[in-house]
Amino acid sequence: MPPRLKPGVRRILRCAMDASQILAAEYSAKSAAYAQHWSPVIRPMALRLLPGLPLRTAGRVLDVGAGTGALLPDLKDAAPEAMVIGVDRSEGMLRVAQHLGNQCLTVTDAQRLGIRSGTIDVVVVIFVLFHLPEPSLGLREVYRVLREGGTVGIVTWGRDPGTPGLSVWQEELDREGAAPDPRDPSVMQQASMDTPEKLQQLLDTVGFVSVNVGTANVAHQWTVEDLLAVQVSCGMPARRLASLSSERRDRCQSRVQTRLGRLSRAELEYRPEVIFAVAGRPNRPLPPAAARS
Repeated sequence: MPPRLKPGVRRILRCAMDASQILAAEYSAKSAAYAQHWSPVIRPMALRLLPGLPLRTAGRVLDVGAGTGALLPDLKDAAPEAMVIGVDRSEGMLRVAQHLGNQCLTVTDAQRLGIRSGTIDVVVVIFVLFHLPEPSLGLREVYRVLREGGTVGIVTWGRDPGTPGLSVWQEELDREGAAPDPRDPSVMQQASMDTPEKLQQLLDTVGFVSVNVGTANVAHQWTVEDLLAVQVSCGMPARRLASLSSERRDRCQSRVQTRLGRLSRAELEYRPEVIFAVAGRPNRPLPPAAARS
C-alpha cells in the first residue's frame, strides 16, 4: 500500500488539480479564438524543433498538450509511417482539432497520461510544460511512456517581453479598477524553465540523457487589429476585462485601441526568445519511481 500523504500535501495537490481544471476550462472556452489568433503565431516557432527529432523512422508519435492540433499535420508529414496521437486536458481545444481532421485525440492530464509504458518513439511538448503545476511530474510521465532510446522534444519560452502593448493594457485596466489576473500561479511556471540551464536541469533530474538545449530569437509582426483580437480573446487582458461591467470594458478597450494605434511598426513587432530541447530516454529500465507511475 502506498504511503499516505500528509493533509497539507493533499491540500496542495488538490489545489493544483483544481487550478489545472480551471485552466482547461478557460482554454475550452476560448478554443476557437485561440485557433484563429494565437496558434498561427506560435506554430512557426515550434516548427524549428521538428528537424532535430527522429520522426522519419518513428512508429508512434505523441503530442502532449496538442491544443487545437495545429502541429499534428506537420508531425504526420515528418513521420509518414507513424501513428500520431494528440492529448490535451482541454476538451474544447481537442474538439477544434477534431474538426480540422485530426482523429487520434484523447482528453487526458499531461501529469497522468494513461498510456502504456515504453510504447512511444517520439514525444513533443510544445509551449505547455510551464502550464503543469509540477513540470517534473509531466516529464516523468513522458519518460515512462517513451520506449528505451526514445526521444522527447520540448519548446518553451525564454526571455519573453509579452505581446506588444501589455503595459498599456495594465495601465488602462488598473484605471478602470479591473480585478487582477485570476489565473492561478501554479499553472504559470515559466520562471522554472526560462533559461537553457533550468530546462536542462529539469531533464537531467528526471533521468533523460543526450540533452541538447538551444535558443532562438524569433519575431512576429503584429497589426493593431490582429493584436487587439488576440489580446481581448486569448490573453491576460481578456481575463481581466471579464471582471468589468460592459460600459467599463468598452471604455477601456477604446482607450487601449487608440493608444496602440500610435505604436510604430517596430513597436508592434513581437520578439521573444524560444528555448528548444531534445533529449533521450536511456537504453535501460525505468527508474523505480517512474515504473510505479
